[in-house]
Amino acid sequence: MSVLITFDLDNTLWDVSPVITRAEYAMESWFETRFPGFSRQFPFSVREELKGQVILSNPEIAPNLTAIRLAIYKLALKQFGLPSEEADSVASAALAHFCEWRQKVDLYPHAVGVLESLSQEYSMAVITNGNADVFHPYVGLGQYFHFAVRADQLGVAKPSVDVFSMAAKRAGVDLTDIIHIGDHPVDDVFGASNAGARSVWFNRHGAQRWEDEWGARSHAEVHSLLELPTAIRSLLL
Repeated sequence: MSVLITFDLDNTLWDVSPVITRAEYAMESWFETRFPGFSRQFPFSVREELKGQVILSNPEIAPNLTAIRLAIYKLALKQFGLPSEEADSVASAALAHFCEWRQKVDLYPHAVGVLESLSQEYSMAVITNGNADVFHPYVGLGQYFHFAVRADQLGVAKPSVDVFSMAAKRAGVDLTDIIHIGDHPVDDVFGASNAGARSVWFNRHGAQRWEDEWGARSHAEVHSLLELPTAIRSLLL
């Protein structure tokens, strides 16, 4: 039987909060070096307001975190006083700098060993709403995955069935042959189940209790990545 194991990334293989925090600090320094006063004029709270404006004006880019960030940078730089062409050019350079920092993740304990073990038995892929690149050298996990389905490249985000369908199509398997591992109750668990796939809820340290409004429960639940091989085998019995 062909089985495709798919992984979410952020908060499943690493904690995303410190990654984004470091990247945001790096961006403040990047902008301030080139445009003194920029970071004071556009702190996080202001950038969040700009984000709302960007999504309101371009709702079709809502699943694309990379495009949203680029649009925020362009808008902020134009408000700062840069001509449109220069703002576009600088925003693209800024985005490239952010994306480099975005890949500097600290993997959860046992992530490499578990992925190494699973990759010996199953085909594996990534399904993520984030803009981390699992094949980037900083992440260092590309050897374990055949491909990645990213919302910022597909234009559709989990929990949409289309995301899981794309993974099934690329792997040449049925949706029922996918076992998806992720931390998010709706994006990962509901998304996979609604698409006809099976799901493993990565509830790290058992820190959350399942809420009824999230929908159907996952097919399995693990509190540590070390539990994944056993959980997956149990779903294949």
